Amino acid sequence: MSDYATDDEIDKENSSSWGAMDALISRLRPLASKKFQKAYMGIFLFITTALFMIGVSTVAYFIFYYKFIPQVELQRPVHLQFGDGPPWGTAPLGTELATLQPYDVTVQLEMPRTPSNLAAGNFMLDLTLFSHRSIPAKNASRELIARSRRPAIMTYASPIVDTASKLTYLPLYLTGWRREAETLEVQMMEQIEFPRGWRNLPENLRVEIHSDEKMQVYNAKVEFRAIFTGLRWFVYNWKITSFFIFSFVFWSISMMSTSVVWLVLAYMFSADHETRETERGGTPIKEESDDESADPAGFPSSRHDQPPDESETEDDSEVDVKQEPSPTTSEAGDDNATEHVGTGTGLESAEARGVQRRRNHLFKEEDS
Repeated sequence: MSDYATDDEIDKENSSSWGAMDALISRLRPLASKKFQKAYMGIFLFITTALFMIGVSTVAYFIFYYKFIPQVELQRPVHLQFGDGPPWGTAPLGTELATLQPYDVTVQLEMPRTPSNLAAGNFMLDLTLFSHRSIPAKNASRELIARSRRPAIMTYASPIVDTASKLTYLPLYLTGWRREAETLEVQMMEQIEFPRGWRNLPENLRVEIHSDEKMQVYNAKVEFRAIFTGLRWFVYNWKITSFFIFSFVFWSISMMSTSVVWLVLAYMFSADHETRETERGGTPIKEESDDESADPAGFPSSRHDQPPDESETEDDSEVDVKQEPSPTTSEAGDDNATEHVGTGTGLESAEARGVQRRRNHLFKEEDS
C-alpha cells in the first residue's frame, strides 16, 4: 500500500508540476507573438541607436569645443637683429588666432643686469601687427592691422640690496640654476579684437626696441592671451558641466531627427506596401461571424431563426393536446409516424408545417 501511495503522490506531483508548467507556458505564449517580436525589435533598435548617438554626440562636442574655443595662449619667439639702428625682429603668427575674440598682447624680454642696461633707464617697445598680405618692413605702415608703443624699464635696486641679493643667491649662481637676469613683461595691447574674415587676422608681427643706450637682450617673445567672455568663458571654465549639457543637447537633437526620419520611412514603406497590394488586386479578408445569416443589425435573417407564427403555434399545440390514439389514427399506422415526429420543434420548414396542419384537420374530421 505504501508503494501505491508513493506512486500516487508522485503522479500528483508530476501532474501539479505539469499543470504549473502549462500555466506558465500559456502565460508566456503571448510574449512570443509577432506583435511582441516587433516590439522587441523596436526596443533593440532604439537602444542601439541611442548608444550610437551617444558616441556621435561626444565626438560632435569635441569638434565643437575645438572649433569654438581658440587657443588660450599663443607665444611666438622673436629673434632680434642688431646692427645699424635699433634692435628689431619679426615672427609669423600662423592661423591660431580667432576673429571676434579679445586678446591681451604682451612682450616679454629677458635682459641681463649689465651696467649699460641699468643705465638705459626707460626705453620704448614698438609692436606692429601686419595683415595677411603684407610684408613686414618699415615702409609697410599702410598694411598694418594694429600698432602699439609702450615704455619699459628694469627694476631698480640700491647697491646694498643688490649686494645682499647676490650673496643670497650666490650658490644658485655658482651651480648655474640661476643667472643675473631679469624678465620684463610689458603689456602692449589690451583686449584687441579682430573683425570677421581671414584677411583681418594678422599673419606676422614686428618688435623694435628704441633706446639711447645699447641694449643687451637674452631672448624676446610675444604672447597672445585670449580673454573669454559669455559662452566661451562658461565652456572653458566649466568643462565637465558644459560637456554633459552640450552632449545631451546634441544627443536629444540627434534622437529627435532619427525618430522623425524613422517615422517618415515607416509611413512611406507602409503606403508603398498598401499600393502594391491594391495593384495586385488583393483585398483584406474580413472575419465573418459564426452566424453567417445575421444581417448587419444583428437580427436573424433565416426563417428557421424567426419565431413561429401565433396561429401556427396554436394549431400545433391543439394537435399535441387533443390528438389521442384512435382506431382511425392507428390505421394510418406507420405511414404517418414519421410525419408526427418533430412537430412543434420549430426546426422544420414552412411547407412541412402546412402539410402537417392539413393532415391534422383531416384527422379531426374523421374523428368527428
